[in-house]
Amino acid sequence: MASGGSEQRTTMLDAIEQGIRTFEGIDASGLDFSRLDLTGISFQRCQFAGCDFTAATLNETRWTGCRLGGATFRSVEALDSQFEASDLANTDWSRSRLARTRFTQCKLTGANFAESGLIGTEFAECLLVSTFLPKVSFRNKTLLRMDFSDAELRECDFRDATFEDCSLRGTILRNCRFERADLRSCDLGALDLAAAATLKGAIISRSQATDLLSNFGLQVL
Repeated sequence: MASGGSEQRTTMLDAIEQGIRTFEGIDASGLDFSRLDLTGISFQRCQFAGCDFTAATLNETRWTGCRLGGATFRSVEALDSQFEASDLANTDWSRSRLARTRFTQCKLTGANFAESGLIGTEFAECLLVSTFLPKVSFRNKTLLRMDFSDAELRECDFRDATFEDCSLRGTILRNCRFERADLRSCDLGALDLAAAATLKGAIISRSQATDLLSNFGLQVL
């Protein structure tokens, strides 16, 4: 489908009614898709920047190489959906249901997941800088190239997780659990005492321990 202006929404919905399930290269930036049922639709290299998907049904949708920066996903239902290599910066997912949804190689800088249902939601190789992310279980997961810098994580479960080439620099950790988490390949930044206490039970390297103590003005001899 070719890109277009305000008529793009109607054109896309007409195509869905005609049985088209895959859309490639469309530009629907800034349009209103709130409360629509888009179940099972696939989008490839599409432009949805600034779109409103409030209360839409996005179950089993697939988004590959899409640009969705600034889009609103409040109160959506997106069960078993997949977002791959897509720009989702500054998106609002508050009060949404995202069970078993997977984000892979996505830019989620500044995204807001407040009050969202995230049971079984997975993140892999994502940029989560300054993201608000509550109650996600990463237990027993291997986290590869995950950047949580300056994010606010609440009640996330990292028990027995392995961090590989990740960052927790400047991350706000509220009531998170790190027992037996392997942080030896993670950039911890300059932890304050409260943040260090949150990491209780985690595994760190000798050099990380030295850096941590030096942040508190202590010397290791």
